[in-house]
Amino acid sequence: MPRLSDLPLREPRVITGFRNATPALIARLVEMGFDEGMEVEVTDVAAGGDPLAVRLGATKVALRRALAATIETT
Repeated sequence: MPRLSDLPLREPRVITGFRNATPALIARLVEMGFDEGMEVEVTDVAAGGDPLAVRLGATKVALRRALAATIETT
């Protein structure tokens, strides 16, 4: 499964789960809106490759690449 951190720009995907994440981290991501079934898309990448700007519904979130690597997509 592709991870959010590896997606090309502006290619919408659906969150399918979390890999190598503690229950506390999963709870934090879900609180931020990163829940299974949600559509996400990487819209921009900062100079140097970190952080990523991620669109989640009508919201944009800056997410570190290491954290984005725990989010699996289809």
